[in-house]
Amino acid sequence: MAGLNTSALNTTNTSPTIKTADSDFQTALKKASGQTSMDDIFEEAAKTYGVPAQLLKAVAKAESGFNPNAVSGAGAIGVMQLMPATAQSLGVTNPYDARQNIMGGAKYLKENLERFNGDASLALAAYNAGPNAVEKYNGIPPYSETQNYVKTVLSYMDDSSLSANRTVNTGTTDTGLNSAYINQGTGLSNLSSYSLSGLGMGGWGSFGISQDGESITMDKATFVNMIQLMRIQMMINMDNQIGALTL
Repeated sequence: MAGLNTSALNTTNTSPTIKTADSDFQTALKKASGQTSMDDIFEEAAKTYGVPAQLLKAVAKAESGFNPNAVSGAGAIGVMQLMPATAQSLGVTNPYDARQNIMGGAKYLKENLERFNGDASLALAAYNAGPNAVEKYNGIPPYSETQNYVKTVLSYMDDSSLSANRTVNTGTTDTGLNSAYINQGTGLSNLSSYSLSGLGMGGWGSFGISQDGESITMDKATFVNMIQLMRIQMMINMDNQIGALTL
């Protein structure tokens, strides 16, 4: 891909990272519950499509303020404000899913960067007004909205502290099952005695034990939360500094 002709794309981060047992525990909880740092998604999208994460974050801030549920008056959806037809063309099946939306937006930005020889200003103008408008005017279209948009995004890119600073659910805990069937031997025979209120894991549904006691059936919500708990147990057991849950 042609180089970007803007100095604002230098996003090297030299700050040290300090890990603690508490931060590891919090990370484990987030991963187990299907939550992902939005900033991590931007980094993933940047590596996947070769678009600077700082540019992606700047677009997201200008478009939606990092809101996965944002819907514009024109019908654009999600973090990167993708129009339904555009989202579909980019392979986004659920524009409200933050990861899909950000990946789709990154792909669309890459397409426009390549189309306009790495010119970030023109790519942003195309993101806002459409590439045909940029080609028609051979530059940023004379629309006040688009001109202000380009200036705004580029100004956000100059902010070295720019961060989504939030976690999102990305559908990773969706098993696609309406119910689960767990055989004897999984250690869940005393399922009814567990209480996860202290972990903040709500949404528990119902379960039942077969008459012969050989199997347990449960609804999707209960199954997903049990999987989350087991993931937490495994993650915590890998670090004795944190401790262990007892099942």
